[in-house]
Amino acid sequence: MLGSMKLLDVVEANIDEIAAQWAADVKKNKRTVHYAQIPDDTLVLQAIKFYSQLRNLLFAPNHLEKIQEFFMHYARTCFEKGIPLHESIYALNMMRRRMWLYAEFQAIFINAIEHNQAIDSVMRIMLMIDYAVHEITQYYQDRIRLETMKQC
Repeated sequence: MLGSMKLLDVVEANIDEIAAQWAADVKKNKRTVHYAQIPDDTLVLQAIKFYSQLRNLLFAPNHLEKIQEFFMHYARTCFEKGIPLHESIYALNMMRRRMWLYAEFQAIFINAIEHNQAIDSVMRIMLMIDYAVHEITQYYQDRIRLETMKQC
């Protein structure tokens, strides 16, 4: 658990830098082309919101409810900006990867025990992202179904 908390502490202490790195990455990635047109400050705020909520999403007593609520909002925001489903999910995976890369680059996890504890944290985050992909996909499908019905 210490490694989990340490990773979250590092993310929270460096949230602006990590969010800015993610925003730059997502704008230039060939798999997230729709993000290129979104202003930097909007993207940075989106990443800050994600990173600042991680601890709550992972450890709140009602964390599954919190995850669903958070990622329904994420899906709605992406959908309304015209971001395709596959790009919204890939961008989320890039957020996850960016925080791990930041911690690794800073050599935060020095010994094997800390490294293994950090892996536990990453596994928790990956499980949360699995839930998120389900929620985001469901939201997009519901919205597309609703829009199709309106057109008929």
